[in-house]
Amino acid sequence: MRSLEDVKVRIKCLGCRTNIYEAEAIADSFRNEGAIIANGDEFDVGVLVSCAVTKTAEKKCRQALRRMQRKSPQAITVLCGCYVQGRPDEDLLHLGADLYVGNRLKAELTNIVANMIKGRIKKPLILKTDVLHDERWDSLRLSKVSFHTRSFVKVQDGCDSFCSYCIVPFLRGRPISRDMQEVIDEVERLVSQGCKEVVLTGVHLGLYGSGCDFDLGDLVKSLAKIKGLKRLRFGSIEPLALDDKLLRLLAESEIFCRHLHIPLQSGDDGILGLMRRGYKAKDFANIIENVRCYLGDDVHVSTDIIVGFPGESERAFENTLTLIDNLGIGRVHVFPFSPRKGTKAYSMPERLDKRELESRMDRAINLGRKLLQRFARRWVGQSIEILVEHCDGARVKGLSRHYLEVEADIDRRPKEPRGCLEGQIVGLERQIYVTKAEHGILHGVSSET
Repeated sequence: MRSLEDVKVRIKCLGCRTNIYEAEAIADSFRNEGAIIANGDEFDVGVLVSCAVTKTAEKKCRQALRRMQRKSPQAITVLCGCYVQGRPDEDLLHLGADLYVGNRLKAELTNIVANMIKGRIKKPLILKTDVLHDERWDSLRLSKVSFHTRSFVKVQDGCDSFCSYCIVPFLRGRPISRDMQEVIDEVERLVSQGCKEVVLTGVHLGLYGSGCDFDLGDLVKSLAKIKGLKRLRFGSIEPLALDDKLLRLLAESEIFCRHLHIPLQSGDDGILGLMRRGYKAKDFANIIENVRCYLGDDVHVSTDIIVGFPGESERAFENTLTLIDNLGIGRVHVFPFSPRKGTKAYSMPERLDKRELESRMDRAINLGRKLLQRFARRWVGQSIEILVEHCDGARVKGLSRHYLEVEADIDRRPKEPRGCLEGQIVGLERQIYVTKAEHGILHGVSSET
């Protein structure tokens, strides 16, 4: 008998795409031991995959853990990931969870929970390792997707860039890459289960293969050979990783989707220097120009910017807005500067006051909306392909290859029952004729039956 037969497990994930993969893989490991992945309020084990990239993220983690504890007071509650890694043990114990598991140890979680249920391990338990010196790969595996139509596949962990504002290297450790054959095997398993789109994720994806005899381009070439895999994406990639060799391979790939999320953070040289980003605004602009040379003018480049970094003047802020406008950026993720203890920027002077920070956030978000709408409008009057994620029998929703949300009416045959399509085309590709774009979302009609 499997160790967790019929145990109901509720899993919640906060944060990045790497966390999403880990949550999926944790669900898979529980399922392999006989557990039932629960979506409701009744569960025997609650697992929260946490984020700590900002103070706001940490606050959301504490709130989510409390909600989980209130919904099922008798359940074993597990907090894992970055929040655990970044907090002293005494702070963690005040949260009242039964098990705390840091990074690079999540593969051990299922076995620990099984032994905790059987009374072999006492509660509470804190399990952490020194990620800055621990070079092990957290051997999570994924064979079936629980929460998404497309599959996130983690291939890399850690970062050694140590940008002045970023706590992530201290939480995730130094760079480490997953064995390439292991990645290929996992993607083949997912495709055999019906998955058609894979998103490669990592803390610093461009460092995949660093110190090894393979690199990210080699992985892309290998995955492109998998029969049945229709789409391949990157979760996010740093600008300096986009060299000619990689871009050439992406351009040659029939399955790589024409979208890259490339974090900018600031468009001002002075702020970029303080951030220790390793490039200037002109360098970033040249990289984006090179991306378009290889992937075409219609490639969707999305980005992140940080507003209110210490020392950011009005002119520096305007330089950022001007740059993302001039570069034709599509989606923009806007974050306020969040001081993280232990980083270089934590003690930097000249922080913005709350009112000015909120004003600049509003301006950046509003510009981001305009830029996304501007990019979306170019697809009006064209036929595009989506991967269907939702269908109610009358409408479908999904993502285009250029990473735009799409909603479309289904032009059904008169005698075709409304319910016959529900659930049957989710996960399939479908052609959509785009009639309009609103708020960055494409709307249209599908005439396929």
